[in-house]
Amino acid sequence: MMIEAEFTKQFVDKNRCSECKIRSYSFCRCLEEDKLKEFSNISTEKKFDDKQNIFLQQDEAKNIYNITEGNIKIYQLVDDGRIQIIGFLYPGDFFGSYKNGKYNYCAESIGESKVCIFEQKKLDKYIEKNMLLAKELLNQTSHELTLAQDRMAVLGKLDANERLAKFIMNISEQRKRIGWQNNPISLPMTRQDIADYLGLTIETVSREISKLKISNIIKIISSKQIYINNFEELSKISK
Repeated sequence: MMIEAEFTKQFVDKNRCSECKIRSYSFCRCLEEDKLKEFSNISTEKKFDDKQNIFLQQDEAKNIYNITEGNIKIYQLVDDGRIQIIGFLYPGDFFGSYKNGKYNYCAESIGESKVCIFEQKKLDKYIEKNMLLAKELLNQTSHELTLAQDRMAVLGKLDANERLAKFIMNISEQRKRIGWQNNPISLPMTRQDIADYLGLTIETVSREISKLKISNIIKIISSKQIYINNFEELSKISK
């Protein structure tokens, strides 16, 4: 079934862009202060609950999205009904790529999230007048491709221990990229999501996490947070 989440709770604060907490690492960071009010007028912000779909694969692609709070899981549905997770997105990440007018994947909120929503046609008109923004948008689009390439690298010739180590390192580096503390790191996704992304069973993921803990490479703070005790050793395993 082709559905796209209805946009019911919209925030139309005209100064929203200038007050945005993620502006410094979002694709709109290139805009001057006097351009931000106009930019706010072509977007809305919506809250999503845990596991709520933002859009589904093959929905009509009317909008593109930028995360302002929380995390998003993007995944594809394969022919046999299984879910193939492409990646996990963080504040500042842009998503909503499409082909032939349809979304290439599904997007689902991990926990509560907020997303800035741009109607594709309005954004297209805006970027025609602002080449810097067009360039930033292109950079963000290429980030989606990088996520797919990262997953291919993880699933390549790496064993279970190496896959998990690379996954943890990638998240640490992603948090560092957006200016967040990269240690400890949060794992907002479920163990099952991690297993699906890595092409492993949930039992294998739990076992490999325990191995890293016993080796004192990581410390388990909670089910959703770990501390990296030894970056150097974790990096060696992940290569």
